[in-house]
Amino acid sequence: MFLAAIGAARAEAQPAKAPTPLPSSAALPSAPAIGCPSLANLRLLLRQSEGDLKKASATLADPKADHLSCNLLGRDTVNAITDHAALNGNEYDCVGITGTSICSWTIAGTVVPADPARAVKKAPPPKSKR
Repeated sequence: MFLAAIGAARAEAQPAKAPTPLPSSAALPSAPAIGCPSLANLRLLLRQSEGDLKKASATLADPKADHLSCNLLGRDTVNAITDHAALNGNEYDCVGITGTSICSWTIAGTVVPADPARAVKKAPPPKSKR
């Protein structure tokens, strides 16, 4: 009580910050398509932008910002969904980009391949034993 009387600052416990949920899939088609070669980098970029895709795309537009090797994807350059992951209730797709052999991690549903027949690579049917 004496410290409070002389004006000393009182430390208060800060509640743990809950993870920011990703935008709903209904809001994604108009949102920028952000892709990163690493899922960890995508998650870090989204955490830094508090899950706001417009804020994340503004970071990518700033030449002085750390882009974490992420960039805005041209929706017409996506040719396949090559992988999928779900972490902490959020889903991500790794999409193939025309002209590269590296997939870019995006928020699931943000982009779809230009050719719908290649939307998801399916395993070949099992070979029959004769």
